[in-house]
Amino acid sequence: MDKQEKYLEELLQKAANEPAYRPEFLEKLLNGHVYCLGTTDTRQHNRHGLVELQQGDHIYLRKWQNHEGRSIVPFFLSVDSLRQVIDEQESYLHMDTRELFNITLGDHLMLNPNLPYGKEFIPEEIKSLLEQNSVAPLEQFVAQQDTQVLLAQPSQYPHQMVEQLNKYFQQHAEIEKAYLALMHNPARDEKPVLVVGVLLNIAERNQILINQIGQVAYDSLGEVVDIFMIDPQESSGLSGYLLETVPFYQRQNKKKGFFAQLFSKR
Repeated sequence: MDKQEKYLEELLQKAANEPAYRPEFLEKLLNGHVYCLGTTDTRQHNRHGLVELQQGDHIYLRKWQNHEGRSIVPFFLSVDSLRQVIDEQESYLHMDTRELFNITLGDHLMLNPNLPYGKEFIPEEIKSLLEQNSVAPLEQFVAQQDTQVLLAQPSQYPHQMVEQLNKYFQQHAEIEKAYLALMHNPARDEKPVLVVGVLLNIAERNQILINQIGQVAYDSLGEVVDIFMIDPQESSGLSGYLLETVPFYQRQNKKKGFFAQLFSKR
């Protein structure tokens, strides 16, 4: 198992228990390689069962049935994981995850089946992952008339969500601060919804980042949370309200060491 495969295996374990690590895992998985059971029409494989893919080969993938009787395409993060659940004589392929997702589009896939840590991928999720670079923006609400919006701090503090968001934010240097509010907009929502306000230290708006924050929040809380990008120049409205509250996350700049301070520019 190489370093990248080992890191992905470890990241999968973290992601299984903590939503904060799921966006990173999915991103690295999508841009990496995986192992799947199957062969090609040329069937050129080595003594370990690995089929050597050649340009123009027709790929034939093995399918299993899950405990519900549904057909799935199994795939694995490493040969070590694959070897734990198959017969030594079975052939397998090493291929780009994107390629696997594209050629199996419409199928259900199962990562690391019959192992302690795995994940099922349904067709809608696979399609969304493949299209993530052109992901649709979150729903935007524009009031057609004057609307009274009530803002407050939540009486029941979402500790687990905040903990997971803090871990996620630490992975992204562009996130400077994050705030929390409870908002009730009668024109849109029947009941108050949580709002996570995010202050970036860059001007560029990153829709993928926004959606990932929303997914971490949803996986932690079990309900949809509004993600709001704070405008630091706005003194009124939601931005103004959030900036007057205490952030639940604030990026900590690393202190320079003694020698770094000696040689830094004055």
